[in-house]
Amino acid sequence: MFRQNETALIIGAGLQGCSIALFLARAGWNVTLLDKNVAGRHASSVNAGGLRTLMRDWREYPLSELAMHHWKHLDQIVGQDAAASCEVRLGVGQIAVALDEAELSWTYNRAQDMKERGLGAEELLSAKDVRQMLPGLTDTAMGGLVSRGDGHANPAASTRAFREAAIAAGARIVENCRVLGLDRVPGGGWAIETSSGAYETGVLINCAGAWGAQIAAMAGQTLPLKVVAPSMMVTARTQPFLEPVVIGIDRPLSFKQSAVGSLVIGGGILGKPCADHDTSFTVMDRMTQGAAATLEAFPGLAHVPVLRTWTGLEGSTPDGIPFIGPGENRSDFWNVFGFCGHGFQLAPAVGHVVSRSLISGRIDPLLTPFSCARFNTGGAG
Repeated sequence: MFRQNETALIIGAGLQGCSIALFLARAGWNVTLLDKNVAGRHASSVNAGGLRTLMRDWREYPLSELAMHHWKHLDQIVGQDAAASCEVRLGVGQIAVALDEAELSWTYNRAQDMKERGLGAEELLSAKDVRQMLPGLTDTAMGGLVSRGDGHANPAASTRAFREAAIAAGARIVENCRVLGLDRVPGGGWAIETSSGAYETGVLINCAGAWGAQIAAMAGQTLPLKVVAPSMMVTARTQPFLEPVVIGIDRPLSFKQSAVGSLVIGGGILGKPCADHDTSFTVMDRMTQGAAATLEAFPGLAHVPVLRTWTGLEGSTPDGIPFIGPGENRSDFWNVFGFCGHGFQLAPAVGHVVSRSLISGRIDPLLTPFSCARFNTGGAG
């Protein structure tokens, strides 16, 4: 069992790393975060900021519900002023729109499956319901699913809030510090060679995001991960008409209207990842797919111009859920990465549950689905 005077070194100072650092530091641990860039530069700050339980993989659902509790009480985690800056809006809802028979059939099957599992608060919507809730929605919409308690937050401000709260709790963040190698220390712990010098720690936590598999390989672990670059775009301001977040089922549709009236559009359109250069690029020919899906659902938006596009680097696992847990036979090395573009909402629960597991020395049952051994890909034990 680990003790409260344990040391933890976290590779990656994005939202997941800062959340874990915050909870561990408040429990009395000596915590250092290393980031090869600026903390929170990549996926943590450039995502859509969705606070979504809707359409979650059922394996993520219990963790997502715990996360939603933390978002509702964010002031208790990061402080009142910082929580206010995060612009958390819960209760506006997220709605998945069915635009054809196949998507409508999927909503029925999804609702039945979640009911049988005893999970979730997703409600089926009729064609009339969904049009009433979404002004401007195409008359051909056939129905949908809604999770009324869902919403969104400001991702960059949220990442900053967790980072500053972690520092206030005693965690140390070292930026522009690239990890070059890892070695086991005789008797336990790790030695880390970096571009900024050497570090030692009792527990090593890999929160390296799109580079998570590379760090795992340094520790003798082989984990499957694909680096992707989800794209976003934002439009000019338009008259406020929409409160819920709208997402597609089989279409690349995902958007919300900001407080100033602009539309923030995602939907899973992928850009070009260049992980070796710590960057990614929008592929403009693909962005038209997201715009077309938006106009299919809301044809009245055809006059609204797109002002800016961007991408962020993320890691995607073969089964669509992250790795969260110790490496095989290595309780002092944890992997926490591969969130597949939907880890923002989970972050407070990840910090809470990972820290609770490390402090107690027992892996929390909420983490069972995310085992690093689930693909049995081998690697050193």
